[in-house]
Amino acid sequence: MRHAFWPFAVFAIAATQAQAAVPEFNPNCTDPQSNLEMKLCAKRDLDKADAELNAVYAEAIKAAREQYRIAQANPGYQAMPNLEETLHKAQRTWIAFRDSNCEYHRQIYYGGSHAPLAYLLCKADATKQRVKELKSIVAGDEDDASPQQ
Repeated sequence: MRHAFWPFAVFAIAATQAQAAVPEFNPNCTDPQSNLEMKLCAKRDLDKADAELNAVYAEAIKAAREQYRIAQANPGYQAMPNLEETLHKAQRTWIAFRDSNCEYHRQIYYGGSHAPLAYLLCKADATKQRVKELKSIVAGDEDDASPQQ
């Protein structure tokens, strides 16, 4: 019975060493040459834009909270809707729109190798545009905050 353990132990050690021997693929995002590289680079771009969106959204929530607090102190503004709640609702709605719209872009290439790339590129572009919108709101440039036509 005690010898039955050895084959499993040898397999576990071999599998661990085999994983360690596989080099990490580092795509050339300056000039991607394959569909895989394009997808990996688009995913990196989306992750970077998403991180920036989260940071700017936190700033926008803070600004909305402060603007609402100041407005509430003025006569006649006590019935004003809560800006933080409104921005939070708008952000959730925007995310649902972005994801649905980008799913449409993926479906344009249904069955093709470009479909996942179209989805990632769409999400990255939309996210970068939303970052610009939120930055304008935080800066108080509401005229610059509307989506570009």
